[in-house]
Formats: sequence, structure tokens, C-alpha cells
Amino acid sequence: MNFFYFCPLKYTIMKRFILTIILTVFCLNGVAQEKKFIKGFSGGMMLHTGYQFGGDNPYNYSPKGTTFGIGGVARLHLSDHFRTGFEGYFSTIGLKKDIVKGSHNKLFWTGVLADWYWKAGRFYPYAGATVGGGMETAYYMFEGDSHDWIPEANAVFNKQPFFAVDPFVGCDIALGEALRLTVKADWLMAIRSTGLNRPLGPRIYFGFIFAH
Repeated sequence: MNFFYFCPLKYTIMKRFILTIILTVFCLNGVAQEKKFIKGFSGGMMLHTGYQFGGDNPYNYSPKGTTFGIGGVARLHLSDHFRTGFEGYFSTIGLKKDIVKGSHNKLFWTGVLADWYWKAGRFYPYAGATVGGGMETAYYMFEGDSHDWIPEANAVFNKQPFFAVDPFVGCDIALGEALRLTVKADWLMAIRSTGLNRPLGPRIYFGFIFAH
């Protein structure tokens, strides 16, 4: 299975988002040095995987499977234990059970985060939440062939915006003075006017964080 199912437009959006994260980290470096009330900054990129399950579509189809994705975070350290900033991620489930291979469920979300962290030697455990918004894109092909150019009569495409609340816990591990390995787990709650969006489930993240 491909790691991502992004179309060229999705790749363009992802590249812009990654560039935004990188530029923000450099900007935060200057802000942290100029503003004495800011204790520091940190930011970087993360890959994730997880398991999603459950359906809320009118076709009684319940998508489930492993999701993969990428994203990033940028944070200002306002005290020795409190940080705030923003983050955003893309996440995709490639579907093939009880449905034609090539079907997928994609999520993009971003928002403002706040977390509390502690220092224990080389370890920096943290817990917090992100509040923001996102978009779910679902493509379900119930019959047909995703590799031909024949119009499919039994396929659906749907996009839905949502309000995002994403609690998380994690730990940064110092590898040097400025470089940290981060491990994080979350459970995104995507909320629409009709209730909690599905599929849903846990994700685990791995990445590298640059800290100052």
C-alpha cells in the first residue's frame, strides 16, 4: 500500500505547509531572542500512523484500517512548563476491505495548541490539546475498477469540514543541545453539526524537534 494517496494539489498544499513550519521555526528563533518573556521555542516535523474505525455515512459502510500521515508543529515556550503554538497534519486511510481498492478516507486538520511539559534529565514529557478545524475527504468505490477510465456508477465522493479538538500526550528526548526526538499519541475528535465524525481512533507520532 502506498504511504500516501495525495493528488498533485495535495502535494502542493503539503509542501506549502511544511515550508510554513520551517519558516515559523526560524522566525520564532528571532522572537525568542528579542522577547525576554519568551523562554524559548521548538518546532519540527512528524510522521504518524494509527488505526481508524467507524462510519457515519448513509451507505452502512464502516471504513477501518491503518492510517498514515505527516505534519508539523511550532511552539513558543512562555514559561519553564507552558508552551503554545500551532500544528497541522494530513492523514490518509487506504481502503480495500469490502470496497474497491483505491477508495480512501483523508483528513487534514490544523489549530492552536497549548501544552504543559516537565524536564526529567534528557526527557521532556508533555500533555496538552489542539483546538482548530479541518476537512474530511471520503471517496468510496463500491463497484468498478480504479485503474480504468470508465465512469463508475457506484462510487461516492464527499467533503465535510469539522471543528477539531485533539488531546495528546508525548515525550521529547534530547539527542543533543538543540535536537530532540519526539514521540506523541493523540485521539482526534472531529466534530460536525451532526455529531462526532467517524472514522476515528488513536494515532502515534514520531519526529525530530529543533529546540532553543
